[in-house]
Amino acid sequence: MKKRFFAAIGLQLLLGVPWQVDAQPIVARANNTVLFVCEHGTVRSLLAKVLFDAYATEVGLRMHAVSRGTRADSVVPPWMLHGLAADHVALGAWHPQTLLPNDLANASYVVSFDIPSSATAAARAPRAQWDSLPSVSRDYPMGRDAIKARVRQLVDSLKRASARGTK
Repeated sequence: MKKRFFAAIGLQLLLGVPWQVDAQPIVARANNTVLFVCEHGTVRSLLAKVLFDAYATEVGLRMHAVSRGTRADSVVPPWMLHGLAADHVALGAWHPQTLLPNDLANASYVVSFDIPSSATAAARAPRAQWDSLPSVSRDYPMGRDAIKARVRQLVDSLKRASARGTK
């Protein structure tokens, strides 16, 4: 099974077919922005943004992330601030923002968390839905780690795609 999987990936790379995550091709785009969207813009999408930016920097991927909410809260919940602080993350001047059409138009890749796919349907970029992950509010470490694993896969895929694009 593993041999077939890697053979298929090798064939894709040989033929120049973009690597795929969640059935959406990863393609490097000029603005280099990954858009994370959840309902309130203060938990899952924020955590994904923080984790993405840190890991992208670590591996040398020249992309950044933004967090948006379909119904953005005005502040980050205190329990979330506590979890981030325990992870040595300070938000500084960052504040929650509502998803706008311009966000979707300018994103290189869009990831949504437990919102209807129609909320991100206007995106011109590839989209992924990361639904039904463990609750961050109920168990911060478990929720964080689930998002972290997905973020690392995405960053690694984007890094491979950008390396192919520079050859």
